[in-house]
Amino acid sequence: MTVSLKEKYKVPFDNIDFTGKINMNGISSYMQMIAANHASILGFNYYKNGESMPEYYWIISRVKYVIDQYPLWEEEFTITTYPGGYDKLYAVRCFDLCTVEGKPIGKIIGDYLLMDVKKQRPARIKGAQGNLACLDFPYEGEKLEKLRLPETHDLEQIRCAYYSELDLNGHMNNAHYVRWIVDALPLELLKAHEISSLEINYNTSITYGVNVITLCVSRAPFSRYR
Repeated sequence: MTVSLKEKYKVPFDNIDFTGKINMNGISSYMQMIAANHASILGFNYYKNGESMPEYYWIISRVKYVIDQYPLWEEEFTITTYPGGYDKLYAVRCFDLCTVEGKPIGKIIGDYLLMDVKKQRPARIKGAQGNLACLDFPYEGEKLEKLRLPETHDLEQIRCAYYSELDLNGHMNNAHYVRWIVDALPLELLKAHEISSLEINYNTSITYGVNVITLCVSRAPFSRYR
């Protein structure tokens, strides 16, 4: 059975920002694509398909992006993904970003929950059988902790999810949360610095037309900029 999957991408025009480099939203989209492709190969890509619903489905709960170098427009790069094991109820998926020559340029850690459709609660990964057995080993890498809300903020915006941002379940797609976060940062800050890391906790779903307040702390102690 294939334990890891490596895919090559070429940065398209609609995935770059004003710097001419791939944006964080584009990286998040590629992360989702290769994760789904790999889960299909491993036999546990559970998702809603028309009127049918499998016994389980996946949701991403926490994710951390660490980017050391952003690929340029039309530049090729690779993402390799592989199971990281389990951390409590989480199935951890790891992603390595590299140049086509093999130079590391970033990494992503994703904590996923396998939801039981009938019980509507997470299923255990430890001791899993069948296709899920390849996830049944303890995760030994960096643990993603619960993020705290800031006590103060510099800027705030009110946004809502539109039709083009929804997924199969009628929720805003994970990659658009990344776009909203980056959009909340002042342009002057983004012109002067690159985002070197970004961490998200997905605590609830955003549905069509729901108003959401985004709070920006441009110099929070837990943020890192280059």
